[in-house]
Amino acid sequence: MALLNIQNLFLKYNQTDEWLIKDMNFVAEKNEIILIKGSNGCGKTSLLSMLCGIIPKTIKGIIGGQILIDDIDISALTLPELSPLISVVFQEPEMQLSFPQVEQELAFGPENLKVPANEIRKRIENISELLGISNLVKSEIATLSYGQKKLVAVAAVFSLSPDIILLDELADGLSDTSIQNIKKCIQYFREDKLIIISSTTHTFNDIADRIITFS
Repeated sequence: MALLNIQNLFLKYNQTDEWLIKDMNFVAEKNEIILIKGSNGCGKTSLLSMLCGIIPKTIKGIIGGQILIDDIDISALTLPELSPLISVVFQEPEMQLSFPQVEQELAFGPENLKVPANEIRKRIENISELLGISNLVKSEIATLSYGQKKLVAVAAVFSLSPDIILLDELADGLSDTSIQNIKKCIQYFREDKLIIISSTTHTFNDIADRIITFS
């Protein structure tokens, strides 16, 4: 049984549109890094939004097919029920940062899942070190740069520790050092996770097990 099973997936936003995603099928397992590549507007972000349930639960669309995680059809789950299974880091960090302080942001997800406090502390220390943001944990998010906010958003999803992590256009606005730290974090956690990255560039080609190209 595949961790992620996409069957005959279709998407368009309006009746008069062409299909943005048409008859897409693939399966994926833990310990895989999959890179979704293509130009802006080709449907990469829409695919990630479908995989984590944002489409159609929050953003409406005309869809077909099934998305199964551990053989469970995600259409039967609410977004809070989905987040421990699959979570996304979007291109714009402001879309998902909710708390005034970095440490609060990183702790929120695992606290909601009732992870013990000492385990949450270990997760935050480990992920912050991997991403090179240990010095920012006590900082106010409003004082951070765009790149720092993006790293905090990445750290928040990894601290939640879902089975599937979706990363949308990670390289935008980040230094070479930050990109290398993200790669290190992805490689560190890959063993028990499926990680799917979308990108318009070749930045993550070197760590991908599979590349799926959108035209």
